[in-house]
Amino acid sequence: MVDSSGDTARRVARARERFLASGDAPQTPLRAGIMESWRRSLLFGIDCERLEAPYFGDLDTDGRLMYAARPVLDRLEEMLADAAMGVLLTDAHGRVLDRRVRDRSLVRQLDEILLAPGFSYAEEHVGTNGIGTAIETRGASCVFGNEHFIEPLQRMACAGAPVRDRLTGRLAGLLDITAWNADAGPLMMAVAQNAAQEIAQRMAEAGSEGERAMLEEFLAVRARGNQPIVSVGENLTMVNRPAADLLDQADYAIIQDKAAELSTPGRETVGQVTLSRGEPASLRCRTVRTHAGTAGAVLEITMVEDRPSYRVPDRPSELGLAGGSVAFRRVCAELQERCRARTWTIVEGEPGVGKLTVVAAVHRHCGPEGTFSVIEPEDVDEDPAACLDRTAAAARVPGSTVVLRHPERYTPAALAAIVTWMDSWPESTAASADRPWVVATLPVGTELADELPHRLPVTLTVPALRHRIEDVRELVPALLRGFAAGRAVSCGPAAMRVLLRSAWPGNVAELADVLRQVLTRRRTGQIEPADLPASCHARSRRVLTPWETSERDAIVEALLKTGGDRAAAADLLGISRATIYRKINLYGVSVGPRPAGGRRAISR
Repeated sequence: MVDSSGDTARRVARARERFLASGDAPQTPLRAGIMESWRRSLLFGIDCERLEAPYFGDLDTDGRLMYAARPVLDRLEEMLADAAMGVLLTDAHGRVLDRRVRDRSLVRQLDEILLAPGFSYAEEHVGTNGIGTAIETRGASCVFGNEHFIEPLQRMACAGAPVRDRLTGRLAGLLDITAWNADAGPLMMAVAQNAAQEIAQRMAEAGSEGERAMLEEFLAVRARGNQPIVSVGENLTMVNRPAADLLDQADYAIIQDKAAELSTPGRETVGQVTLSRGEPASLRCRTVRTHAGTAGAVLEITMVEDRPSYRVPDRPSELGLAGGSVAFRRVCAELQERCRARTWTIVEGEPGVGKLTVVAAVHRHCGPEGTFSVIEPEDVDEDPAACLDRTAAAARVPGSTVVLRHPERYTPAALAAIVTWMDSWPESTAASADRPWVVATLPVGTELADELPHRLPVTLTVPALRHRIEDVRELVPALLRGFAAGRAVSCGPAAMRVLLRSAWPGNVAELADVLRQVLTRRRTGQIEPADLPASCHARSRRVLTPWETSERDAIVEALLKTGGDRAAAADLLGISRATIYRKINLYGVSVGPRPAGGRRAISR
């Protein structure tokens, strides 16, 4: 039973005061484990009057522990909806992963004492408490009121129960129930322990099933030969020795992206990728599913050997393009070969990678005397015959190029007219300069009607900017020269580090938009991190709503104004420290504190 009477609380308070004054064990009997925890807190050097819970922004909030805990947390949240109690899940180090509480006054209090996602309640940071003490002792622990080592926590009561990974025997995390000390009840610990056991059981079921299924599929594929194999799961990645020898670190991001695209439950799929060194490869993907959902995918890698050996230029600069990555150089070289051979080609890539720009650069380099025509969907849809008559007249100039832009958007009538026009060029002129070079540009993975792929036998992929991120170093000065109209503007090293850390989902087009925005504020001189828009200082895992975007921008602006001081930024915005830390983690904001010397820096 919990004895929360005033007499008991006063006895504990007096015992704590005597302990802090002398360091000796008081005569007043305390509940088991409290005195030992006070001693540890003293050895840790905890300030008994101040709360200094550190924040960690890189926690695993999507792993097996969270997967198993979510339905348990959902149920407890509903069960305690009418009570002034909160339910928290931490990792094995006492860092809060999730918090469920509906009582507004308790929410404000928990924010005030930093008992919020991202903060650590390990004993070494905040002294005796239900979370840290349970983790320290590896057993269930209740701490009430004055039993807390530091004063800011003494209005609270908490019951923490360890969650053990039954597959490894290790501590996986902790389930904690927290309430006002005056509302603490004898069943808090029983509820916490039952929930912790349920989470452990769900972890064992989900983890063993998913990991066993992934391992079984990986071994089955490996037994069929010695080809490179990569197994990609939510929390598990396996490679065999041939794959480890073949792949560079940058290749794993390329393969994971492609695995997400190819994964189709119930069937085997095949796709093509270009690895970071510019080598083409084929991926055969098998999606692995369990009762808990998709566990991951196992991919066989086959290098494409029977391809011509293309000349790789030292730099695409001979085409007037910026970027020195091997993957980008390879695409430029292959396109030049296709243009010289007048081989009709599909050029695919994510939106914004610069497909049309690359094709135009290759045309200018290989056939500068020819015309360059682009057929947009709106051009050909209104009057296909008139559009194609104009294009045909221009394309008769030797060395000409015709680009079919977004052919997936053409109407059936427009598509039929284009196919007829393409068939008007006899095969005998296939390698002749009099035959126009026809290129279709479209988003990667787009399905086309059979008529076009049959007539465009080669497909090349312009790599996403995140797969050739080193090209940002050359793209930025090149774009600035084009946008700055003679002004002396350059990108400083700190700002360049920010740009190199961004994922650039909008690719080169997004980078160009960012630099245009910067130039409206920075007329001359060196671009600093503070000149970059808020989106560059954050890496969110999902698309933000307009309101969330406004919140993120306000937080970035406040952090830049305060030199990365999060407490000062919270004061400037009128929110608590706990709230700003949660939002920083949610939106992936990476503005760091000023280094010595007063200049702003962005955290690595």
